[in-house]
Amino acid sequence: MALIDQVVSFNDHPVPLQPFVTPPERLITGDPAQTIALYTNELEGKLIAGLWESEPGKWEAVAQRREFCVILEGRVIISDEAGGEKVYTAGDSFMLPYGFKGYWEVTEFCRKYFVILQD
Repeated sequence: MALIDQVVSFNDHPVPLQPFVTPPERLITGDPAQTIALYTNELEGKLIAGLWESEPGKWEAVAQRREFCVILEGRVIISDEAGGEKVYTAGDSFMLPYGFKGYWEVTEFCRKYFVILQD
């Protein structure tokens, strides 16, 4: 049985941000400084949730996972390989489906909460 003290509350327990680096082979433009704070890491690393920040840049999305995001600050463009795109700004939330092939482009400093379920 799970108890209330096992609820992951992003606001109640701030976690220090750590450097995060997008692998160079996925970078399209820029060399964005990024940081991440994991609030939960379960199922042997297959389920993670936390806070992420990034300076502007563009890179290939990871297809082998599902990702739910809440944009807290900034602006991102998510585009697919067919040329479709959507813009997300502060207050927007979305989920990238498993197998999504496309790109993340941060056009102004971005901060988001995320939950990722990966292979």
